[in-house]
Amino acid sequence: MFGKPHWFRPKAIGWGIAPVSWQGWIYAALWVGAIAGPFVLLLGRYQPLEALAWMGLGIGALAFDVRQILHTMRVPMASTVAAQTSAQRENNVLYILDDDQPHPRVATRGYNLQMK
Repeated sequence: MFGKPHWFRPKAIGWGIAPVSWQGWIYAALWVGAIAGPFVLLLGRYQPLEALAWMGLGIGALAFDVRQILHTMRVPMASTVAAQTSAQRENNVLYILDDDQPHPRVATRGYNLQMK
């Protein structure tokens, strides 16, 4: 992946990314040139099978790069959500006071129970 996630945003409709900075637009234009340029040259040399193979490999590489950029965009958001969820769960702790017993910790699906 050569593109930076902050050059793009996820598309509102469909799958993919849309450029939001001049670097993103240049990056997109370079991808178009890298795929379309050799495709047109191969067609001009009457090599349609090679042109189709180049187009297929180029689109596959582009899809992989877009997938990597989207994954990089979502990882920080997922870790932030996980940290917030973890903090909320720690706030939902029910303490039962009993000084005669040791302090076992019991976890359930919704609450963390701890004897104090």
